[in-house]
Amino acid sequence: MIQEDKNREEQDQLNQLLSKDGRYQIVKFLKEGGFGKTWEVDDRGTPKVLKILRNDLGKSKNKAIELFKREAEVLKKLNHQGIPKVESDCYFELQQEGENPPLHCLVMEKIEGLDLEKWLEQHGNQSITQKQAIEWLKQLAEILTLVHEQDWFHRDIKPSNIMLRPNGQLALIDFGIAREVTDTYPGNLKKGNLTTFRTPAYAPPEQSDGKAEYRSDFFALGRSFVHLLTGRLDDNWRDSATQISKPLADLIDDLIAPLPEQRPKDAQDILERLEIIDIESSVLPIVSELTQPTKFFVERILRNQFRQWKRQRQIPKIALYGRTGAGKSSLVNAIMGKRFAKVRVDKPETLDLESYSFERNGRKLEIVDSRGVGETSKKDPAFQKAIDYIVQEKVDILLFVIPAKERGYVTQDVEFLTTLRQNHHQKHNTELPIILIINQIDVVDPPHEWSPPYNLNLESGANSWKPSSAREQKELNIIKCIKARLEDYEKLTGIYVPVCAYWQEFGDRRYNIEYLELQIYNSISDDAVKYGFGGATAGILLKKAIASKFKLTAASLTFFVGWIARLTTSIQNLLVMMIANIATPEQYKNITIEKFLEQLGVRPTQIKFSNVAMTLAIGEAAISYFIEGKSLEEARRAFVQEEEHRKTELQDAQTEDVIKILREIDREISARYGIPPLYEDGDSN
Repeated sequence: MIQEDKNREEQDQLNQLLSKDGRYQIVKFLKEGGFGKTWEVDDRGTPKVLKILRNDLGKSKNKAIELFKREAEVLKKLNHQGIPKVESDCYFELQQEGENPPLHCLVMEKIEGLDLEKWLEQHGNQSITQKQAIEWLKQLAEILTLVHEQDWFHRDIKPSNIMLRPNGQLALIDFGIAREVTDTYPGNLKKGNLTTFRTPAYAPPEQSDGKAEYRSDFFALGRSFVHLLTGRLDDNWRDSATQISKPLADLIDDLIAPLPEQRPKDAQDILERLEIIDIESSVLPIVSELTQPTKFFVERILRNQFRQWKRQRQIPKIALYGRTGAGKSSLVNAIMGKRFAKVRVDKPETLDLESYSFERNGRKLEIVDSRGVGETSKKDPAFQKAIDYIVQEKVDILLFVIPAKERGYVTQDVEFLTTLRQNHHQKHNTELPIILIINQIDVVDPPHEWSPPYNLNLESGANSWKPSSAREQKELNIIKCIKARLEDYEKLTGIYVPVCAYWQEFGDRRYNIEYLELQIYNSISDDAVKYGFGGATAGILLKKAIASKFKLTAASLTFFVGWIARLTTSIQNLLVMMIANIATPEQYKNITIEKFLEQLGVRPTQIKFSNVAMTLAIGEAAISYFIEGKSLEEARRAFVQEEEHRKTELQDAQTEDVIKILREIDREISARYGIPPLYEDGDSN
């Protein structure tokens, strides 16, 4: 009672000070924290929250003021229904009478509802369901996507800092100890500027040392959901959360991994996994009730394609082999679409083994290089050392790079690669794919002629006609060089690609690189690695090929669950997400999935065939916008055109007819991009 009287007295004093401005009127006391008190205020008819910093913080006051101002700046930059809204003048100093120091104030949106800690208490600490956990995790991952994209991280995620609005939307509050990602640990540690803030039950190990980073938020998020899923915080939590599936439990465990690098790469990664868990957990129970051929069709999708999406971010590991001057560094730059690798000249017979990673658009490509190996002999210790190194690295594919005009060390090359392939199979019980890359075709005589594309079909009768121009002479000579190199290495590999990877000070002369990327994609056996490669490379053609497979898979699943609106929406959201994530992330940051679908004019329907047409159209629009970089209006036109075409095609189709149409689309994609079909010709109809 005494405390209530003190609060009322303080409320009256504050209202007197606030009345000078005439804007805010304190309505009631809400809570008190370590730094100050929180009040509900009326802002000309709108309820808001006013946080006032205490003045008796001693040595901590300056840091508290800094954090107060920081929260204001963070909230100004973030515009999302899951984050309290503020106005430009949200932070102000309230002058007191006499010699008293000013009060530091922060006004923000009042979020109605309960925080999740209180919500859990009201529900008797009863565990939430898998459905509820997925929905809430999705919302919070979307909020964190925005926060992290602005180069901030929260540092204090816990149930009491998560509000549940009456409409079911979650909001993340209390950004007082949020930190800029660029405000890095090492520099601040030396300056003594780091302040450790955390709630021990939810904070990751690195935060106690002042080493928090954006993935620290994932740990706190995971610990919060351990609490929500079990009603308590327990290290052996899985035994108490039997209501959730193994994939969801695995995701929670990944979130609370002890080391940041063991946690999800980013919030978008979390969203992808949640969408897949949601769809798969909803679809699988229904599969057993299906009749053939639909059951076979759906099982094929789930088994061979959909489950691979979970592992889509696996980093491809590519071995490069070639003698000095073959253009390996230029090749890496050409594939990545950026000048990553430093083009250098090594001395012959100098062995230099190394692995290095390149990152493009958040996707990594790991290169295992063996510079100088081409000049060694089998008797040289470096020969076996290089083989052991590449085998140990367990690469997904080897690119054998040779100059078009040079013959050189054929015997050593064949010995090395044959031994490498044998050792790789013995160690890993898998065949090592090898692609012969005939590089530098631009310098084939005449060297100053370069006007691709050229007809490099070896069956075109290159030796039976006389060239009538420099261009035709170039084409003829390139074909002769290709044939000569194939004769040298005919027993090594059946896959070859002639290219020009040159991309330096004289401009972009790259040629046939997109075709090479497709061949690498087709040669890699693991689908997760395939998709990782597609995301890391710059090639539009390969990205469109992968996106087209996503589109077909999503349309097939939509046909199967077309009468369940929630699942259809989830599949379509996931389709856009997957396509966006192998494209350019800058384009993705400019628009949310919901806004993108809204701009297209997507409207939910319970008509199965309409949903199939709509999903195919969404895929085309996403390819247009995210991969081809076209405008939203152009993407919308692509959506409308594809939807109208597919609706006409599917309107009166029976189940068997729809499956045939989807298989025909599959064959079209395979023929267009030269990739294997989703469904083999031998599959039953």
